Amino acid sequence: MQPEGIEAREYQRAIAKSALTANTLVVLPTGLGKTIVAMLVASDRLSAFPRGKILILAPTRPLVLQHAEFFKDHFPDRAAKSVVLTGETSAPLREAAFDESTLVFATPEVIRNDVSVDRYSLRNVSLIVFDEAHRCVRSYAYSDVARDYKLQASNPLILGLTASPSAKKSRVDEICEKLAITNVETRTEADEDVTPYVKEVSLNYERLALPEKYKEVSKVLRTGLDERINKLRSMHQLPTSVRISKRILLDLGEKLHSSLRKGGGGALFGAVQLQAQAMSLNHAIDLLETQGSQSVDRFLSKLERASTRSARGLARDPRVIEAQKQIASLEKIPHPKQKRLRELISEDLRSNPHAKVIVFTQFRDSVEAIVEDLGAIGAVRAVRFVGQASRNSEDLGLSQNEQMQILEDFRDGKHNVLVTTSIGEEGLHVPDVDHVIFYEAVPSEIRMIQRRGRTGRTRAGKTTVLVTEGTIDEAYYWTSLRKEERMHRYLASVKNRGPRPRRKATLLDYA
Repeated sequence: MQPEGIEAREYQRAIAKSALTANTLVVLPTGLGKTIVAMLVASDRLSAFPRGKILILAPTRPLVLQHAEFFKDHFPDRAAKSVVLTGETSAPLREAAFDESTLVFATPEVIRNDVSVDRYSLRNVSLIVFDEAHRCVRSYAYSDVARDYKLQASNPLILGLTASPSAKKSRVDEICEKLAITNVETRTEADEDVTPYVKEVSLNYERLALPEKYKEVSKVLRTGLDERINKLRSMHQLPTSVRISKRILLDLGEKLHSSLRKGGGGALFGAVQLQAQAMSLNHAIDLLETQGSQSVDRFLSKLERASTRSARGLARDPRVIEAQKQIASLEKIPHPKQKRLRELISEDLRSNPHAKVIVFTQFRDSVEAIVEDLGAIGAVRAVRFVGQASRNSEDLGLSQNEQMQILEDFRDGKHNVLVTTSIGEEGLHVPDVDHVIFYEAVPSEIRMIQRRGRTGRTRAGKTTVLVTEGTIDEAYYWTSLRKEERMHRYLASVKNRGPRPRRKATLLDYA
């Protein structure tokens, strides 16, 4: 059946037809209509099983509501009753609504919790859609829902949707195992059945020189970092002949805490403190070099008020005190990214007064600083878009209703620059974005693909990655590109394996 008011594209129909034969993972770039594929499969499954239900899962309430709205507008069976189930719906209402509805849109935690207490069963669900299926790893709620579905459903079919599963073969295999995937359908912008629908997106990589004064402060902080790394080496906690990265420090932290839980003591406590201080110094250097003096000053100022002894001890370190003094003098030397960002957005609005821009940054503190800095440009109507909670209790973030209102205002043109953290990466429909700007590079191919996919949906767009020369920015940028290439190679290798016969899961599978 044809969706109401939408012409399904040939590749969407081809993918949907394949997805009806087996549990399928669909890997499709953002903006190329994964939801339409889900709708085509859902429509066919309801035709085959008229008494069945369709369950569409998404990680967040705004995304769940977006899917529900899309199906309400375009699902071909206008008589199909639908319901949205999130944590805001009371348990008794959820139970009745699930039983009475044909199309159920929900967050996975709600379904997992309800099924675990037998509020309802997944027996009559003839299709379950896992949006942002790359989340189906480790202990995320998708894993539990998939397990229960495979055990309970009379006529099961699973459809996973993602723009980017992972560059790691082990992670893709884990997703496929947990969702019982036997069929992978993947397309890239280069595939001939997709090319006619793809708008050109240019990718620009801009290297910016770090001012000498910043390098001087960075050197002071690195002295403190090197001292702690050398102490950990002398304690045989770190290798002597390897450059110590953030990942190595993180792994050491996990190892040390695991040893403490097993009853270790003595020198371990000192090593834990050194590792925590090394992580803090590493983070301070990254903030200074990739974000600017305001961000690192704010971070270092919090150390004295922190709850841990290691943080308070670090605040009294002479090198940290010296760095803070030097940082105060950087106030009149803005980070080069600030100037370049203002220039890029000004150029966009001069060439097109109706242009829309999304600026992505890793850090919530940077969102505030960027919005404030862009306020100096008369034509810019910037707004921050962040999540609900923060580790910093002083900032409660935005409620989901506030998030949805901001996105609506951005779509309507009330705001023309959206400054956001990772919350702006997944799924949410923001059409007609002309320019996506990365305030810093990210090491994740998933995040790179998702962010880039915010532009080029209905017209040509561009992506710019701001990179500070000689910093972690450069390593992250090339890392994400290599991972993306590796992901596409692996997906291409499994694409043509074809679906294998499905069998119903039994309890033995989970023994």
